[in-house]
Amino acid sequence: MDILGIGMSMMDSIQLVEEFPAGTGVTEVSESALMGGGPVPTALCSAARLGASAAIIDRVGDDWRGDLIRTDYHHFGVDTTYLEQEEGETSSLGIVLVRMRDGERHIVFQKGSFHELASDELPVEALRSCRILHLNGRHWPACVEAARMAREAGGRVSFDGGAHRYDPKFEPLLEIVDILIVARDFAVQLSGTEDHETQLRALAERNAEIVGITDGVRGSWFRTREGEEFHQAAFPMEEVVDTTGCGDVFHGAFLASVIGGKDWQCCARNASAAAALNAMRLGGRGNLVTEAELQQFLARN
Repeated sequence: MDILGIGMSMMDSIQLVEEFPAGTGVTEVSESALMGGGPVPTALCSAARLGASAAIIDRVGDDWRGDLIRTDYHHFGVDTTYLEQEEGETSSLGIVLVRMRDGERHIVFQKGSFHELASDELPVEALRSCRILHLNGRHWPACVEAARMAREAGGRVSFDGGAHRYDPKFEPLLEIVDILIVARDFAVQLSGTEDHETQLRALAERNAEIVGITDGVRGSWFRTREGEEFHQAAFPMEEVVDTTGCGDVFHGAFLASVIGGKDWQCCARNASAAAALNAMRLGGRGNLVTEAELQQFLARN
């Protein structure tokens, strides 16, 4: 397998509204969609759509949500061999309100009742044979053991540090990460500064092959282990419908490009383009592009 991921699989119900509700009353929905969600899962779907072989390691409930989660993975070509549906338990659900005028979101979340994976439940042989293991800290501390297994067998470890997700407990994991790309908020919390150059240096202290900071329309900043720094601009889009999942798609496209043997700047460019294209449709997986569609977009831009 090119990419294995350990993350939180869930269903997203996305509702496009004119404005977020301010109190009691009725809010009209102009468009809606139901699809799988979650940072690592959506990254895997993005990578698979771009041609990488990908599989999810996770646990959900055996309810209708869990059935739809599995079906959506299959739609995008993600292997679900290591996705367990726990008997008698429920799966996670996110209600995502998307504001029509700017694509901003308000999320209501219901956590499922399934149990976290333990270290002794990990698929050892799969972890030892994957090329990249993609994590965001879900199923702690099993994901740390999974990273060690993958690393010891010669695989790479990728970490997605999402906004509002920094936790000091992640430090032992960050020390064994090869591809460390985090949201600006995560970088601020980790480094204690608003300056992106200082943030990059703080991330680089973990000795990853490459570290990066994503910052929406301001683009992303990267630093390699050799000390090379570069900025990848965001691609301006005339029509932004929904920014849900754009960061997750960025990670998936970046990793698919790594699997394809691209250099770091090409990986960042492909990731930025895939994320921008995904914002043109409703939902985190609303417009996952193929490699041909991605290259056509880049040729025009």
